[in-house]
Amino acid sequence: MRSSAEFVEILEDYLKEKKISRRQFCALVDIPNSTISSWKSKNVLPSIELVAKVAKFMNVSLDWLVYGEQFDNADKQNVLENPCSRRSILYRIEIVLRQNNQDYDYELESLHKKYLSDIVDYEVLSNWVCGKTNLPENVLPEIAKKLKVSLQWLLTKDEYHQEDFDAFIYGLAKAYSGLLKGYDCLEEEDQKFIDNYIASKLELRQLKREKELKKE
Repeated sequence: MRSSAEFVEILEDYLKEKKISRRQFCALVDIPNSTISSWKSKNVLPSIELVAKVAKFMNVSLDWLVYGEQFDNADKQNVLENPCSRRSILYRIEIVLRQNNQDYDYELESLHKKYLSDIVDYEVLSNWVCGKTNLPENVLPEIAKKLKVSLQWLLTKDEYHQEDFDAFIYGLAKAYSGLLKGYDCLEEEDQKFIDNYIASKLELRQLKREKELKKE
């Protein structure tokens, strides 16, 4: 858990970056001007209600603001080399925005305000990339729709092709999702055993089918 001094330091850095004075901030969140100083001098964190106001003002999550918690392995996995990382997703958003714009504006924040501000605030998206907050579930699907790209490509860089889609297999996967999750939890040796068993069953089925066709 962050100390009151750390909490105030984070807030002051944010206000400095946004060029907002303490007085202006206090007026915006409706607290006395001396409050921030008292948090630091008395080494006491504000009430949860007030912390929630500050988090909302900064577009960050309560968990990050109070505890410093980020999404799992943020530093190790949140890199462009990982196609599923948040940084990679933002990079793909940036690529499409720059490809689609016709006014030679290559500032990502400016492009975002022009094309995506109706979906999510740029600061919220930036904080999400850094692990300071989470996005509502509908945000990335709406961005994909707005950019006219598949959600699968946006999230993983893998492209989905309609001709590869097998409705029957998808139906089976959906119906037996519990089994698939169980399979994923098995050791590699056990997975190989199951793979070989299924392969032998399919081969046997194919042989029976070929035998029936010969009889016909």
